[in-house]
Amino acid sequence: MPTDAPAPSLPRRAIAALGASLLATLLCAALAGAARTPVDRAGAAVREAALQSPSAVAVAAVVVFFAVLLSEARLARLRAWHDDSAGRARWLLALGLLAPAFVALWVGLVARAGAFFITAFHHVGLAAFAQSVALLALTMALVACAWVAVSALARRLPEDPRTTGWLRPSRAWASGALVALALVAVGVLTGDIHGRGGVLGGYGVLKKPELDLSPVLTLMGSVFAAGLITWASIRTRGLSALTLALGALVAGATLRETALRFERSPAGSVIEGRAGVARVVLRALRKRTDRDRDGASAMFGGGDCDDRDARRFPDARDIAGNGIDEDCSGADAPRVVRQVAAPPPPSLAERIRRTLPADANLVFVTVDTLRWDLHYAGNPRDLSPNLDRLAARSVVFDRAYAMSSYTGRSIGPIMAGRYPTECARDDGHFVRYPDRGNTFLAERVRAAGFHTGAVASHFYFHPRFGLFQGVERIDTSPTPGGEAGESVSTDAAVTDRALRMLNDEAFTSGRFMLWAHYFDPHKQYVAHPEIPAFSRTERGKYDAEVAWTDRQIGRLLDALASKPFANRTIVVVTADHGEAFGEHGMSWHGIELWEELVRVPWIIHVPSLEARRIATPRGHIDLLPTVLELLSMRVPAADAEDFVSGQSLVAEMFGAPATARPVYCDLPEGPFNGTRRAMIDWPYKLLVRNARRPELFDLSTDPLERSDLSQSQPEALSRVRARYEQVRAGLRDVRQIETQGGGS
Repeated sequence: MPTDAPAPSLPRRAIAALGASLLATLLCAALAGAARTPVDRAGAAVREAALQSPSAVAVAAVVVFFAVLLSEARLARLRAWHDDSAGRARWLLALGLLAPAFVALWVGLVARAGAFFITAFHHVGLAAFAQSVALLALTMALVACAWVAVSALARRLPEDPRTTGWLRPSRAWASGALVALALVAVGVLTGDIHGRGGVLGGYGVLKKPELDLSPVLTLMGSVFAAGLITWASIRTRGLSALTLALGALVAGATLRETALRFERSPAGSVIEGRAGVARVVLRALRKRTDRDRDGASAMFGGGDCDDRDARRFPDARDIAGNGIDEDCSGADAPRVVRQVAAPPPPSLAERIRRTLPADANLVFVTVDTLRWDLHYAGNPRDLSPNLDRLAARSVVFDRAYAMSSYTGRSIGPIMAGRYPTECARDDGHFVRYPDRGNTFLAERVRAAGFHTGAVASHFYFHPRFGLFQGVERIDTSPTPGGEAGESVSTDAAVTDRALRMLNDEAFTSGRFMLWAHYFDPHKQYVAHPEIPAFSRTERGKYDAEVAWTDRQIGRLLDALASKPFANRTIVVVTADHGEAFGEHGMSWHGIELWEELVRVPWIIHVPSLEARRIATPRGHIDLLPTVLELLSMRVPAADAEDFVSGQSLVAEMFGAPATARPVYCDLPEGPFNGTRRAMIDWPYKLLVRNARRPELFDLSTDPLERSDLSQSQPEALSRVRARYEQVRAGLRDVRQIETQGGGS
């Protein structure tokens, strides 16, 4: 460009920056979507581009600001202002060298403080207040220190740095940025994944294997690409407007494709189930285009077949036999035929009566995040010798399912004998279960004269959350305090406290129920010198935690065996949910209902009852009625006010045929998850992540759920979906209580 050519005008710079921001955001989002999505990469690129296009606003805020502000004239004036005096030049150069490092230090300390306050206080409001005060004090202290350091360095720089070619503003700030990056690298190396490990340990959280930094990297890439496009187009007349027009055209085309045909791409389910900007925008767009306000839109894959009738939407309860397709499945639900377990024949009923102790006690053991695949279930690692021995002399349900995939949605329903959507509850992540509307197991046995006690080591089991309704003796003393949180082993202390109750004659003199909840297999994983690591992988660390917890449960079982009441004490061992190790592109638990997340161990030991393995799929919905019958207590009728939704399994535990029944899993919508449902109708599993397009798997040939059969086996899908609609039609949904801020 000739030197005498006029400088680009302000409107041209703004238009170029806007077009570049939109185009760069679409491009980077499309590339990220295609790279992150294993199926239909072209479809994923289009949908990610459309759903992340609002991010262009953030990119434009940065790029337009600098494009407008940093004109050639302003840059010349800025350089002149910088070089106006030697003193100012020294101070600004010192600021460039030190400011990035202080910013990196501030971020690291803020992260470190966050890791402390989020675990030091179990009340969100108190933690937020304490953290805010600490953040203010920390910021003021660092600003003061930075001022002193910059002033001291400025005095040590050359008398007139303007005469030294190597010490220019750009080089000073670049050098400062490198120092800041070095500090971040040190923090990542020295900190652990919990944000601890020295002053900069907060950066250790960046090592978490489940951490997805792609949205941040995509945004950074968009800003960088937008800057390059702006620089390239700003000097050519007409190219700025062309860039903006091209960006708008691409955005409009991708948005239209996403609005009208989102569900046609297999990548849609992946994007919908993955946390990030795209899912947030997708939810917002569906909400804005939901004309009848029934919670579903006819656009953006919402699946509403009639957006003018609030009674018809994909997640609606389909009233059987009324000729109306309320749930947009394409057909009316068949009439519900409620399956009622036939009473056992008189001879079996008599054997059950003679075998079960009339004054039986209950030791109920739940293990957080315990997968089904223990050693007795086929795991080659010898990680569960005590549970293996218990299983060898007990009834084992080989294919048992939790009702949901995280503690807040599973433990309460187990205790109530109802599905999560049937329980009175709030909408927080740490779900609260109020006294009214729920009758828990401990309340039932306490009303029958039992002593009730419970031990747990996590703040969620504090009485205010309602899980310990009916429990007289509540011991949560093993719960770690301070910033230790979930990264401290507590299961040995849980057994110690449980043994105190077993050794207390005042507690065990009559009938009793003792509930011990073990937490150590839940991440974060803690190393135990007594348990050799199975491997350095996350699964290896998890298995070592399982082995440690098995040892603590063994101590409890051994102590129970030595008691005079052991021959009349029933032991139940199970888990609230499983854990994922990348099987479906996710770690931890919650969010979805894959097999690794909902299939759990389930062992019931009844003295004098022969061991048995039951392969027929069974769910936790049957746990409470089974336990009540084992304790010779009344099982509420299905139409009673204190109803339970499951059926007792006692007859099949004693040898009656285990008739196949659908097993239903239920994950209501929460602050961090969408609604998910699943049903196992052996050998098929229906997985409903998108109500408009459920997925079907054959667990007998595809236990890892890799091949969706919904398109290749439409008849099987139709048959299983009809059973699913029958199950749903029989539920008694309770609207959850909305709370401010999403609960605790």
